Amino acid sequence: MPVRARTLALLAVLLTASSLLVPPAAADDRKANLSRTRDQLGKIEAVLHDARADSAAVASALAEADGAASSARDRLDVARARLAAAHDSSVRAARFAAGVAADLQALRDDLARRARSAYMTGGSADLAVLIDPAHLPELLDRATTLDYIAEGGDDTQNRLRGVQRQAAELHDRALQVEQERQAASEEVAREVAGLERVKAVRAQAKQELDAKIARLAGQAAALRARSGELRRLIRQEEAARARQAAERARRAAAQPQAPAQPAPAQPQPVGRAAGGRCDLSGVSAAERWIIMHESGGSPTAANPTSTAFGLGQLLLGNRILYLGADYASTDCGKQLVAFRAYVRDRYGTAEAAQAFWQAHNWY
Repeated sequence: MPVRARTLALLAVLLTASSLLVPPAAADDRKANLSRTRDQLGKIEAVLHDARADSAAVASALAEADGAASSARDRLDVARARLAAAHDSSVRAARFAAGVAADLQALRDDLARRARSAYMTGGSADLAVLIDPAHLPELLDRATTLDYIAEGGDDTQNRLRGVQRQAAELHDRALQVEQERQAASEEVAREVAGLERVKAVRAQAKQELDAKIARLAGQAAALRARSGELRRLIRQEEAARARQAAERARRAAAQPQAPAQPAPAQPQPVGRAAGGRCDLSGVSAAERWIIMHESGGSPTAANPTSTAFGLGQLLLGNRILYLGADYASTDCGKQLVAFRAYVRDRYGTAEAAQAFWQAHNWY
């Protein structure tokens, strides 16, 4: 079942279960209450089991997300270190290229200076030598020297240009590597951020599930305690009824039961007859039979071993259910209404209630 569906089911069970956690006096019938309590307890325990399984799954996913985030952070550290190294390489390459360019320019300046010195040393006599045919050998010698200087300068310049090209290529490559490292670092940083968000969401889900599990466990514990208390009260009342039945049987065996006093003709069904007993002329034969066996028709009849009271000897919880705040009323009409409602809800008809009473000596 999906977590959302389980959560909705959990809320439904919690709302239903909360209606059971009321004082025993508000239960309409302890046996029916016990059955409902057991049913709700089973539902809560099933949802609790599912919630615990979900919590374990979320905890496992949270640990996995934590591991993935930690690994991604390690990769991010490595990427950042490589980016710093690439940046340093780019800076060094740029500096090297700038140095080679400066050296090339210095060489050009030196060659220019040397050429000017070769052609312009001395005064006008030296210039005359360059154009005097009588001194042709010296002119050739100077030309050879200039060629040699120019050739050496060209070789040096060519080497420097080659180094400059290499430096430029190295700088471009270093910039490319730096850009690639930057992109890789940003990608890993986004991955880390995403994993941290996933981790946070799973941590929140784990926290909420743990809180729900705690609430469910509390509800289940309360229902178990309520179930145990209901079972104890049911055993206690059944024992009391058994003692009452045994006492009635003993009295019946000891002496014949006196016939019931006939009711006055045409009295009001909600009034009282002689002796403080209720007028039962308006009730059915089965209702009269039950009332006479339970209370003898007295609206003040009380059971010393339980909370049973009145015409139908309804327990306190049932009187509160059917009479509300007037549960202690001794009015014959109100007690008769509550008695009939109890019989209708539990047995359907007074005849069925009478048959149950005759089989069990209580109803």
